[in-house]
Amino acid sequence: MQDIKINMTYPITNNTFSSPDPKQSISQQIANTIRKVQEESSNSNKENDEKLMARIQAKIKRGKKLSSKEETYLKEHNPELYMQYVRIRKMAQCLENQLKHAKSKEEVNDIIFHSLNSISDKDPYKEAIINALQEVIKDFQKSDAFQKLPPTDEEALNHKKSKKTDNNEEQDNDTEDCSNTTDDDFDPMTWSPLQDVIDTMPTFEMSS
Repeated sequence: MQDIKINMTYPITNNTFSSPDPKQSISQQIANTIRKVQEESSNSNKENDEKLMARIQAKIKRGKKLSSKEETYLKEHNPELYMQYVRIRKMAQCLENQLKHAKSKEEVNDIIFHSLNSISDKDPYKEAIINALQEVIKDFQKSDAFQKLPPTDEEALNHKKSKKTDNNEEQDNDTEDCSNTTDDDFDPMTWSPLQDVIDTMPTFEMSS
């Protein structure tokens, strides 16, 4: 019977799984293959990390908020930049709170002016801070709360006085209504719950 020879060599073009060295043992060939796979995986992760960090830095520079995942990654891989990011977000939150309590559009403009002019030219993150504050300003000016504000402080003050006067008149009317419903024969100083019970009890005549 003629021997049948089977060719077990497969042409592989991938660099990771290159043709094994015939001088190496099978265990050495497997170890080399695993090492190459790990190296390629490490290089791929490094590239992804660099892209993620670049995206995070770009968002901070534009004054954008980071996702929770991005914040966690930044805190772990660049604590110094993370602390600067937290500082920027606190400044933006402070401005947002001030704008929400403004009584007029004139006051809003004053708050914005002082906030932007309080940023030092020597601050290395000045651009990021300004962009973050601009994001807050833009969102607030689009809100219904801003649209409902009176234009000037004087109008806001007049509105407050008018509202206070209306409230006082309502209180006076409520007092007057209560006094009108009071029984003329009712004396609150001599009334007691027992008196009501006695008044509602039937009376009996004693026959002789």
